[in-house]
Order: sequence, then C-alpha cells, then structure tokens
Amino acid sequence: MRRNRRSYRTIFLDKLTHLYRKGEALVGNGALREALGWDESRYTRIKDELVREGAILVGRGRGGTVRLADTPGHKGLNVFVSYSHEDEALRNDLLKHLEPLKRTHKVEVWHDRKLKAGDEWNREIAVNLQSADLILLLVSIDFINSFYCYDVELNAAMERHAQKKAGVVPILMRNCLWRHTPFAKLQAVPKVGGAVASWSNRDDALAHVAEEVRLVAEELLSER
Repeated sequence: MRRNRRSYRTIFLDKLTHLYRKGEALVGNGALREALGWDESRYTRIKDELVREGAILVGRGRGGTVRLADTPGHKGLNVFVSYSHEDEALRNDLLKHLEPLKRTHKVEVWHDRKLKAGDEWNREIAVNLQSADLILLLVSIDFINSFYCYDVELNAAMERHAQKKAGVVPILMRNCLWRHTPFAKLQAVPKVGGAVASWSNRDDALAHVAEEVRLVAEELLSER
C-alpha cells in the first residue's frame, strides 16, 4: 500500500514538473487531473498529501491551481520581524518554529540581527520593511515602550497594511496593555491561552503561532 502511495506521489510530481517545463508554472487542478487521468478522489488525496509535505503550493484561480514549492525562481514571502531586543530570546525561539516554513519555500525571514558590519542600519530596516509581504509584530511592554518599534516600524507596518501591500500579524509574546494600540484591530496570536510567555509549555504556544503564520503565508502566496 505504501509503495502505491509513493508511486502516485511520484507520478503527480513528475507530471507537474513536465508541465512547468512547458511553461506552465501554475497549473489548474482540472487540467492536471485530466493530464493524470485520475478520478477526483485519488487526485485530491495525493494533492493533499503533497501540500502537507510542503512539496507543492496551492493557489486560488478558477477551480484552484497548484505549483511546485521549489519551482526555480520561486521565492517565499519576505517576512519582517519587528521586536524589542528585550525579547530576543523569545524571537529566537519563534524563528526555530518558523524554520519549516523557510525550508518549504514559503517564507524568507529578516530581522535586524541580519545587519552586517558597515550597513546603514536605519536604511536597511526601512528597505526591508518596505519590501516585506508579511510583518510580524512581537508584542510586549518593551515593544510598546520602544520608540523605534512603536513609532517607526509599527507606523510603517500599519501604513503598508492599510495600502494592502503587506499582511501584519501581532504576536503576543508577553502580557501587556495592548488593546488600545493601533494594531488592536488586527487578529492577534496566540488566539487562545494568552501570551506566549504565559503558556506552561512554550513550544506548544509557538507551534500554535507558527501554524497561524503558515495559514496567513499560504493565503498571501495564493494571491500572487
């Protein structure tokens, strides 16, 4: 049984690769299913398995579309992480949980610790904010009290959100008075259980956050 599933998986990916080489980076579900000669049940089952593995990405379009996750030239979303340096340990833990999204070509993460010697930090931060497809706000009292996080990065993030140029996700890292901030109108995560630092198991909290980021990332990728 396992051999059959692997065989179907290989056939699916080979056909999608063949169509890509013919110039079709995005392939409609109906067209691919017809090319494979499969019934809808088998096609949906194998497609869903490959989506879970991160081998393919799905898009909207009429009837839905699919594409290879590692299509040459395909680049994940530019993700900007805005955070207070007081929360650096929490940020590092979050990045570990986002690594699977990077490996499956869904995101490319940037934060200020990627600045190199000699970089004009103010300019580099501005450039990466303006090119971000998704902005993660790591919310804590230190984030709110930081002039640069709150008055510079947050303002830029909310402006890009208003212009529909970037998604913005507030991530509650530590409990604080945040419900009267400009980002309070946005759905924050974790959606349940309070701020990340208040969970008894931090990995559980960050896994929940990473899953929500994955859903947002896939939605944005489907709209490209």
